[in-house]
Amino acid sequence: MQNSTSFQIYNASAGSGKTFTLVKEYLKILLTSDSPHKFHQILAVTFTNKAAGEMKERVIENLNAFSNKEETNMLSLICSETNLISETVFTRSKTVLNAILQNYSAFNITTIDSFTHKLIRTFAYDLDLPLNSDVEMDTESLLNEAVDIVISKIGENKELTNLLVDYVIQKLDDDKSWDISLDLKNFAKIILNETDANHLKALGSISINEFKTLKETLQKENKKIEEAFKAVGKKGVEIVNNCGVEKGEFAYSGEFPKHFEKLDNLKINDLNFEGRLNKTIEQNKNLYSGKCSATSKQIIENIGTDLIVLYFESKKVYTEFYGKYVLNNLIIESLIPLAVLNYINKALQELKKENNILLNAEFNQLISDTIKDEPAPFIYERIGEKFRYYFIDEMQDTSVLQWQNLIPLVENAITSVDDQGETGRLLLVGDAKQSIYRWRGGKAEQFIGLSAKEENTNPFFVKEKIENLATNFRSYSEVVNFNNRFFTHISKFLTNPDFSNLYLDGNQLTMNKMAKTIRRYMGDWLLDNRFSYQRTNIAQVEISNFIDKIIIICNSRCKSSQLNELINYT
Repeated sequence: MQNSTSFQIYNASAGSGKTFTLVKEYLKILLTSDSPHKFHQILAVTFTNKAAGEMKERVIENLNAFSNKEETNMLSLICSETNLISETVFTRSKTVLNAILQNYSAFNITTIDSFTHKLIRTFAYDLDLPLNSDVEMDTESLLNEAVDIVISKIGENKELTNLLVDYVIQKLDDDKSWDISLDLKNFAKIILNETDANHLKALGSISINEFKTLKETLQKENKKIEEAFKAVGKKGVEIVNNCGVEKGEFAYSGEFPKHFEKLDNLKINDLNFEGRLNKTIEQNKNLYSGKCSATSKQIIENIGTDLIVLYFESKKVYTEFYGKYVLNNLIIESLIPLAVLNYINKALQELKKENNILLNAEFNQLISDTIKDEPAPFIYERIGEKFRYYFIDEMQDTSVLQWQNLIPLVENAITSVDDQGETGRLLLVGDAKQSIYRWRGGKAEQFIGLSAKEENTNPFFVKEKIENLATNFRSYSEVVNFNNRFFTHISKFLTNPDFSNLYLDGNQLTMNKMAKTIRRYMGDWLLDNRFSYQRTNIAQVEISNFIDKIIIICNSRCKSSQLNELINYT
């Protein structure tokens, strides 16, 4: 078993100093090495260009500060955690900074998409891709063009024409617009969705006739279900029509007769078996209205028994078959667009070839298909670099394919020793509660599973070390305390123990001490206009340390000008 620190996981809630921690760990690797070129062996991937730029900037800023022998909080932490003395840090920082500036291209703090693009360029020959192709980021426009090409072939391809005509008729039968272009363009987006890639491959082997056969089978099933509903509805409507009582004389403005009319007219989606009608029947209340005549009351009571029997019969049919009916309809609506996907995908590939372009959205799948079974040394040989340290930010939004593509490289680094006898390292930072990219292949469960107590999905023969960044440096205590209490409360309603623990243990944040101090003194001043320079001496000292990082919005010009006086005086 390797050293547990070879695989470090940080659970970092919003405002808990995630970037600060990444930069600190990055600097520790640089400054504990005698080589000024250690940064060549580090790959740090973030989710956005802005985040990558911010991390680069902070690394350079700190190295520059150390080079100028500035005493900072970062310096204190690095010295205490590495047992380095300040002079050593100052000397090495100057050397490392110079090395980075001399070879900035090897300063590998980048987005995961940029790294993926680098791999694509490296394996262009293996992928049979043109070496001089351009990368197209606007995938939607290209997909829309592919759909327009397919629609333009109506009348040329008989099979495709029949398919699209059937789709138009289907839309008209559902009282929808006959224009199918918008539907196909929205549906075509799944072609480039990583989550659907394997399913789409399976669809490629299914013929148009098989799609048609499935559609006919589902339509026949739904026809039988509709007949069952209609049979009950027709009986109920006949009883009501033949009794000689107006519908309005039934309770709740004739809700009972309307129930059977919905069944007879196959307005199945409008049925409600949990409303006041159901309550009235189950509690044996009157089925007639309060203004109903005595004669009508007697008639309604006489037919009531038969209507109630039919009501429960319709409820039974609804309970048994409504779910299947809805599912069948959803499948039927999607079958023709699914059948057309192969045509759209073919048109898309032709467009890419004609314009000599690659789609950024396809990179992860291309890499997965090509290098997932290749040994790590072969991959390193091709990309010309050998990374020993991996930093992955926003792990909760890293897609399944992106993570699977990185595993061979990471495993080689953290389970082997280099010439200096050092083991590589993997550092993951994320917060599953902030996952927002499921639509593009992200999977919060992937990050949760790496640190789960039960059903752990760690793919390496290295035990993970988990640490929670427990201090919030951004928000006031009211916000922090509310979030802690709220998420602790809702954690009780999650059946998955890993999810429950995520919201229970992952929300015990504490508030930054300095933030409390600023809020206390500034809050006192904002509440008391009789402010004086003398009573804010303590605040002046503490605020002056980081006044350039504070933005204060006042609700009047008067307070704003007074606050400026305090800041200038400080």
